[in-house]
Amino acid sequence: MTISPVRPAHEGAVGNGRITRPVLALSLAAAAFVAVCVAIWPPTKDLYDLRVYVAAAKAVLHGQDIYTAHHASPDLLGYTYPPFAALLMAPLGFLPTGAGRALMTALSALALLVIGSVTFRALKPNWSTHQVLAAGIALGAAGLALEPVRMTFHYGQINLMLLAILMIDLFGHLPHRFRGVLIGIATGIKLTPGIFIVYLLVTRRYREAATAAATTAATMLVGFLAMPDAAWKFWSTYVFDPTRPGSSTLVTNQAWRGVLGRLNGGPQGVEPFWILAILATLAIGFWTVRRAFDRGRLLESVLLTAAVGLLISPISWSAHWVWALPACALLWSRATTVSRVGLAALTTVTFGIGLPWLAPYLDDRELHHHGFELYLGNSYAICAAVLLIAAWRRRA
Repeated sequence: MTISPVRPAHEGAVGNGRITRPVLALSLAAAAFVAVCVAIWPPTKDLYDLRVYVAAAKAVLHGQDIYTAHHASPDLLGYTYPPFAALLMAPLGFLPTGAGRALMTALSALALLVIGSVTFRALKPNWSTHQVLAAGIALGAAGLALEPVRMTFHYGQINLMLLAILMIDLFGHLPHRFRGVLIGIATGIKLTPGIFIVYLLVTRRYREAATAAATTAATMLVGFLAMPDAAWKFWSTYVFDPTRPGSSTLVTNQAWRGVLGRLNGGPQGVEPFWILAILATLAIGFWTVRRAFDRGRLLESVLLTAAVGLLISPISWSAHWVWALPACALLWSRATTVSRVGLAALTTVTFGIGLPWLAPYLDDRELHHHGFELYLGNSYAICAAVLLIAAWRRRA
């Protein structure tokens, strides 16, 4: 019998050698970042959208109608997601208010770190895991400089969590047989991620598209089985009501429908122009997406799809534009010419400052913008359109 010599632990290892100094440092940095986010948005801070989620969660637990639960609090808007999402949020109904707020903030902070790491893995496929994680933490922290990210924390929304699970799926960080599942779950929660099922079809990833579509259908079935009345109301009525989340002409709605409504002086009569804008955006956008994908630009193809989805959705509140974070990272990584530096700077400034908020808003002041206010009040949509056109016109 041969006895193998015992190798000394690697320098910096802890315990059995599996926890190295880089791992420990990265773990502490991630924990510190989460703690900072909870300190910035403490459990004492009112997170408005989280209150809407909690109202629906408690309605689930008490067998009440999730779509009328907000009537008990006149200052709340109605719940707008499918019943499946309410089922996932049901545990929030068990938590004290402060604990629920802390949990939501912590989950969003962790999602931000995932987004940063997946982005850097796509940008730097040859980097080591430690390098990617370190850069991902830095990018996640930098994300707090962007208005959509800050607003997601401010309202207690789920945008960052949805973005994280979508990126995990789209960039192949799941076993092959499960790819498409997270896209389907995200679509079952908030519908708009369904644009990525179209993306999978356009890029000829048919098996993943079928998995995503089947998973979405399964979430709908779960909703009908658990809450048949609520599911029927949602899919027959509420899903077709664009005013339920709030006025589409508010400056914070940076989708084409909001832009056209503001330019028109109101939402009446914009439907034909909105449909034309949708068709043009889909045609240009997915032609550009397919070309980017065929040239091996996976991150670019995904971000272009996100831009298309945000523009054509009836409502894309400013907080929904969290895709600006990986977009800024991609643009700065390619900023090798004056024009590319200009695009990166335009995107960073637009989403960093939150330019739409500099235009007059509330009390229908959005309907009377003039001069430079027209640009400010529609700047997210304009920036996305500029990026789509720039990608469409690029030859190499």
